[in-house]
Amino acid sequence: MSVRDLSESEWGDIRLVGRVRHYSDGAYLDKEGSVGGAVFAIESGLVCITLVGEGGTQQLIGHRKAGDLIGEMSALDGLPRSASMVAKGPVVAVVVSSEDFRLFLSSHPEAALRIMQSMARRIRQAATMYVSRGGSLSSRIASTLIALVADGQTVSKANDLATRTERGIELSLTQQELANWVGASREATARVLAQFRSEELIETRRGGIVVLSPDELAAL
Repeated sequence: MSVRDLSESEWGDIRLVGRVRHYSDGAYLDKEGSVGGAVFAIESGLVCITLVGEGGTQQLIGHRKAGDLIGEMSALDGLPRSASMVAKGPVVAVVVSSEDFRLFLSSHPEAALRIMQSMARRIRQAATMYVSRGGSLSSRIASTLIALVADGQTVSKANDLATRTERGIELSLTQQELANWVGASREATARVLAQFRSEELIETRRGGIVVLSPDELAAL
């Protein structure tokens, strides 16, 4: 859910009923399985959404950036968290209790509809990502990178998911995080990225991947 989907007054009302919290790199905003249902409105920074996978490893399933809301489902249904939220770099968020969030929705019906639409999009994206794991590793990596580019096309601030550069769209994503996302080893993921580099589809940098040719990458 992006801040541009809310009016300035609606976003201001979210701030009024919440409390500002600062999180350092690697800190958990909340953990998978926890109860309480607070909603986090990200003011700045990037948050990784993770699940515990096979063998107890953390599996990356998504990112949330400045302007996004996280935790709406637990706030609405009262069930434990389905995933963990981990700060990637410094994060500032407004924490809103489930009770105050539900009151906000009841007094802002248009915002409530947009939030439900956003939740539906995320569910569809998750389903698409799950299905894409059945393809070849190169196609899975390509589709993941394209999805991240599409999600971050308008982002320009530091610590966000994607940043426009002269060369292309730089994703704040390590090779290990990408490997976790597509369900592959880091070594296998690195081999595919090396192939993409040789074809001048991407560049790799420390802690980031620059997508140079989104259209060609999407055609794989």
